[in-house]
Amino acid sequence: MVSGSLARRYAKALIALGAEENKVERIADDLHVFGEVLALGDGELRKALENPGVTVSVRRAVLEEVFKKLDLHPHVANFIRLLVDKNRFQAFSAIARAYGEMADVRAGRVRATVTTATELSAEMAEEVKAALTASTGKTVVVSFDTDASLIGGIVAEIGDTVIDASVRARLEQMRAALLSDPTASVGDA
Repeated sequence: MVSGSLARRYAKALIALGAEENKVERIADDLHVFGEVLALGDGELRKALENPGVTVSVRRAVLEEVFKKLDLHPHVANFIRLLVDKNRFQAFSAIARAYGEMADVRAGRVRATVTTATELSAEMAEEVKAALTASTGKTVVVSFDTDASLIGGIVAEIGDTVIDASVRARLEQMRAALLSDPTASVGDA
């Protein structure tokens, strides 16, 4: 298990390096790309790089072969080498996540996940993004999901804030109100 403070320390150091060269976004992109490479083939590369039974020199050789196929910023490649050399590669995902969060803060960005019962049209997705941007005052990077169990409406997650305007949530509120006091009015259902 990797501690959050360890991940933040590594991410902060990497952000500082990126900021010196104005490459914070490039490094964030490269960390994301390498994370995707780690997930390929049932995560075999990740397993090899995290395996304490494989010597550091063998892990390093595997890593160098992978680097030949990727155009990673030198800071990213050196950072990954450092993790392998120090037997801390299992921290990569947590560090990359922390780096992404720090890069978002530097750029005045927030990330949101919007879930709807059915897929939104491009026009509606832009309207949702614009509304979230207006409500947060920041640039919002939105990922859209669908969940038919919502029935209708929308659920938006922005950081730790959840805005649940789904039909399912409204029905659950009505059910709870009726169970607690069957004579109570449940509003304009």
